[in-house]
Amino acid sequence: MNNIEIKRRGRPTAAPKQQVAFDPSSIQLVRGSELEFDISVFTPIRTDTILDDILSTSRGLMPATNMVICGGPGSGKSTVVLDMLSKFTAQGYKCLFVSGEMDEIGHYKYCRRMPAFANVETLFLKNYSTNIKETLEYVFNLGYEVIALDSIAEIVDMYKDTYKVTEGAAEMWLLDLQAKHKKGQNPEQVYTAFINIQQVTKAGDFAGSNRLKHMTDAMCEIKKEKDGLSRTLKFSKNRDGNTDIAITFHIGLNQVEYHYEQADDGE
Repeated sequence: MNNIEIKRRGRPTAAPKQQVAFDPSSIQLVRGSELEFDISVFTPIRTDTILDDILSTSRGLMPATNMVICGGPGSGKSTVVLDMLSKFTAQGYKCLFVSGEMDEIGHYKYCRRMPAFANVETLFLKNYSTNIKETLEYVFNLGYEVIALDSIAEIVDMYKDTYKVTEGAAEMWLLDLQAKHKKGQNPEQVYTAFINIQQVTKAGDFAGSNRLKHMTDAMCEIKKEKDGLSRTLKFSKNRDGNTDIAITFHIGLNQVEYHYEQADDGE
């Protein structure tokens, strides 16, 4: 009987995962009194605007922080984040904006309207869609003090499609990568702060998983008012600050203006 090669249809069977042997001696139980970190972890990165008041009780974005800024389409998420990065960059901090949605042309138009944004170092991830994992891991190792991702959903989808994994696996890879650099585990030993942009559904619900909610240090929500001009920015969760203060902002012709939310006088 002739040997006949049979080609089966469908997705190839995935190779079984290799189970890592469990070593009980690797478990460490630690008291808070035994922990020690560089003083830079406790030095806030400031915008020098009233936005600092809600980022942390120390006034500013704290290093080694993983936060999410969410809101509906057109609410101003990317604009606020780029405004923050532009102010940090102007003070000499090493910042990166990772765009999973805009290309160079769209970003250039953005920068013509908001000239300060042009100074922010930017990675256009669509140019590296076949090597997302390798690209981000390499770039993060360069030691940025603040990295913003626009958006989490887009990057997770790109990773999922490229490497043929589940959404949960893609999300876990991204969160693990951020956790590593939060702890300064890069060649430059920089404690990176991450600002993750995320969409909400038409019903106003958070588009990410509960894992993303629980594994981040802060959750900020942007709501666009009915007049289409003013927007409100408020934290629903913030381990470095309080959630009692709301900031309103307006996107002007060439800058973002922040104000304290007007108190309701009951009239």
